[in-house]
Amino acid sequence: MNKFTLIVLMLISVFSAWGCSPVKQFVGNPCVSNSSTTMQRIVDSSACALNQMRSKSFGPQIDSLLEDARAVFIFPDVYKAAFMIGAEAGPGVLCAKDETGFWNGPAFFNMAGVDIGLQGGVEGKTLLVFLMDDQALEDALGGKIDLSLGADLAVGHTADRSNRGTFDAEGNILLLVDQAGAYGGMTYRTGAFMVSNDFNKRYYGKEVRVRELLMTHKYDKPAADALLMSLAGVY
Repeated sequence: MNKFTLIVLMLISVFSAWGCSPVKQFVGNPCVSNSSTTMQRIVDSSACALNQMRSKSFGPQIDSLLEDARAVFIFPDVYKAAFMIGAEAGPGVLCAKDETGFWNGPAFFNMAGVDIGLQGGVEGKTLLVFLMDDQALEDALGGKIDLSLGADLAVGHTADRSNRGTFDAEGNILLLVDQAGAYGGMTYRTGAFMVSNDFNKRYYGKEVRVRELLMTHKYDKPAADALLMSLAGVY
């Protein structure tokens, strides 16, 4: 079996693990939605994961970042499996503030990454990616945010700068990670955040443009209100 085939199989297995209650329990994630649709489960899990992270020591930082942020990615369930070659993946949402300062969305995205190095194990994590200005949001909408070098941490690259670590107050893309599981290693990583056009279409019942989801109220979805209210600090 060549490396490409192995990577593909690992990505499939990681995607398949998403939403599985035993996996969530193993990595310590209490956010299990009872919704009958995949998209609503992602929305529910995103709101739950955000509030779970708020309940921990970095809650004040999250509130401060959300107050200043232009937009935020929430990936509530990113799962990774690795033995020398690792694969991690998970669905999530992107929400943004409109011109009035109210949170809008969600738009669905997928995160997928592959890395190679001295590593092994299984882990789950919640990933918050704060986009602090218009340039960061435009880079996200244009598919220009990728994952590269890091010690099992994503590295945002935008506007010809790399911002590394869990909290970098100088960058326009800031990352916060909450992770659990049995994992260790130092790796070289590549990957990306990708729009999930299929999930967006199924959730909103028609073809929609991500920019319209985030900048207008044409597609407001009452089922997403709990997530948007949580982002606004009402939870």
